[in-house]
Amino acid sequence: MRTRSPAALAGMAGIVLAALTPASAGAVEVQRVVSPGGIEAWLVQTDVAPVISIDFAFDGGITTDPEGKEGRANLVSTLLDEGAGDLDSAEFQKRLANAAIGLDFTAGVDAFYGSLQTTVRYADEAFGLLRLALTEPRFDDEAIARMKAAVAADIRRTVDRPDWLARRAFYDAAFPGHPYARPSRGTIPSLEAIAADDLRAFVRGRFARDNLTIGVAGDISAEELAPVLDTIFGALPARSEPFEVPETSPGAPGEVVVVEREGPQSVLLMAQQGIPREHPDYYPAMVMNYLLGGGGFESRLTEELRAKRGLTYGVSSQFVQFEHADLLMVQSALSNQNVGEALRLIRAEWQRMKDEGVSEEELQNAKVYLTGSFPLNLTSTGRISSILLGMQLDDLGIDYLDTRNAKVEAVTVEDLGRVAATLLDPEALTTVIVGKPDGVEADRVVPASELAARELGRGRS
Repeated sequence: MRTRSPAALAGMAGIVLAALTPASAGAVEVQRVVSPGGIEAWLVQTDVAPVISIDFAFDGGITTDPEGKEGRANLVSTLLDEGAGDLDSAEFQKRLANAAIGLDFTAGVDAFYGSLQTTVRYADEAFGLLRLALTEPRFDDEAIARMKAAVAADIRRTVDRPDWLARRAFYDAAFPGHPYARPSRGTIPSLEAIAADDLRAFVRGRFARDNLTIGVAGDISAEELAPVLDTIFGALPARSEPFEVPETSPGAPGEVVVVEREGPQSVLLMAQQGIPREHPDYYPAMVMNYLLGGGGFESRLTEELRAKRGLTYGVSSQFVQFEHADLLMVQSALSNQNVGEALRLIRAEWQRMKDEGVSEEELQNAKVYLTGSFPLNLTSTGRISSILLGMQLDDLGIDYLDTRNAKVEAVTVEDLGRVAATLLDPEALTTVIVGKPDGVEADRVVPASELAARELGRGRS
């Protein structure tokens, strides 16, 4: 399973654990815990602060939304803490607040995530509330109407934002007809079509022990955690309902789409085929991306576009990895008159990296940062539990914290050059520009109002 974990959620997990910032990440011990009922979790135990963080995921997220009811998974994520069991929304929220419990749910593209943060003092209360949310959600009519209204208001607020327009247009172009092109929050009409039974169907189909992954960090031992896993998750069904999402790769290679929007600035998004997290060349690719556009002022794109020419305040690249598709994406915001020059330079740097690779000095500088900064990911229970979740979802192995930096150090100039030559293709970059860009020849022009109207359910405008 290649479902991606989200960044660590805020809350009690934000407490800094200075003692967990070791000279090497391998100083943190990861334990495999199996409950009496057979539920597995990975644990990092620490008593630096009386805090416990649990991150978990169920396979299947936005991609399981039925046609015409897009936004179902997201709506579920807003409602699980709005009443469960014999507790209505007000009472459930009151109990969370009185015990300073952080409980969050997120509908990802390929998975549904949850995060719990609690102090040891209120741990039993927190575990019980999470169990209720997962096994006995109420989905009361009042709460559904209120959360639908909140999501609809969020849609209306964001449909004119250039960053939203860029991503909407990109996923339309890259994954036409595929679940990855579905709007994560749904549309105004699809929200209206979702009923309580649809929400219960999602919970029934996805929340099960066979597709559950758990990471835990904090002041709890393996012996204490084992029965807690059964307390929280033991009442879930043994098996989830099957579903299929087809493998895909980004379409419209080389196409330039302009989303017309008035204003002095443009938002630029470009992407091509990426690389899976489990690919044997992932670490050379990771170092390559750091030097290309992922390393801030250490990257070539920032050097060429910002430092040398002042075309933009920021440009960056990153890998975006879904379970059934992988992207290498570039994004920037800049004045309309600078867009044409920026496109030329990005493609030129893509080609230069492809043809020439990097120098030994560049590689060593990248290694220093990538290995030295890694332990900073282990400075709170929330970050650690999130990493433990991701380690399992990405099949990285329980020794990942011990081995990760060694794999980065093992990357050679030759490895990076080989991967760059194979992976990078400036002619395959799908480009979306939101604004009124100068010096750009578009293959397709889409009015911003058209994208917004579709989301709002007003048809073409």
